Amino acid sequence: MAERRQEQSNTRTERRPQSGNVRSRKKIDRKRQVRIRKMLLIVWSIFLVLLAFGIYFFVRNKDELMGDMGVKKSTIYEENAVPEINKLITDYYTAYAACDQKTLKTLVVDPSQFDNMSILEKKADIVTAYNNLKVYTIPGAAVDETVVYVMFNLSIVNVISQPLDITRPPLYVVKKGGGYVIDNTTLRSEVQNLIESLNQKQDILDLMKQVRDDQEKCVADDQTFKEFYDRLWK
Repeated sequence: MAERRQEQSNTRTERRPQSGNVRSRKKIDRKRQVRIRKMLLIVWSIFLVLLAFGIYFFVRNKDELMGDMGVKKSTIYEENAVPEINKLITDYYTAYAACDQKTLKTLVVDPSQFDNMSILEKKADIVTAYNNLKVYTIPGAAVDETVVYVMFNLSIVNVISQPLDITRPPLYVVKKGGGYVIDNTTLRSEVQNLIESLNQKQDILDLMKQVRDDQEKCVADDQTFKEFYDRLWK
């Protein structure tokens, strides 16, 4: 009996360290899991911060980045997209600068506007040419009607710079007799409303800003243009 009790005692003694080792291992495992979770949390936090920064950077520089990748910014207008309208606008401004009455009458809905050329001739004495035309087209209020913003560089008498300018209000181009002409009549209300709405669009405001910034640069850099600007445009 004494020997049996001694064996049982020895057995309990042997089991205690084993039980302690199990608890110790579990404790170590829990600590390891806590460290892993903390590390994962830190990694995810860093990832989310970098992701947020990347999104912010992309949004702020989207247009420039898209341009670097060869992807053009989507706008409400198309640039130089309709060859027939491009030709109409080029012919119109060439004739306008040259006071070519005969040609001008063929390019508009109401030729009588150019019966008296005196005002145009006075303007042509100052602005001698409209160069580097860019034609921005937007669908009009009906089929075969187009709103046209035209940006160009002005050649001005006694001015070295060629500042940017843009048609204000835009031209309204319609199809007539198989070709395009400029509607120089009093536009119907829905067309006027459309143009007023377009003038408030960011894409159009950006074009206006481009012109304004260029003119301000010319004023700062070119005394000949500054004198002209202060005298006639300011």
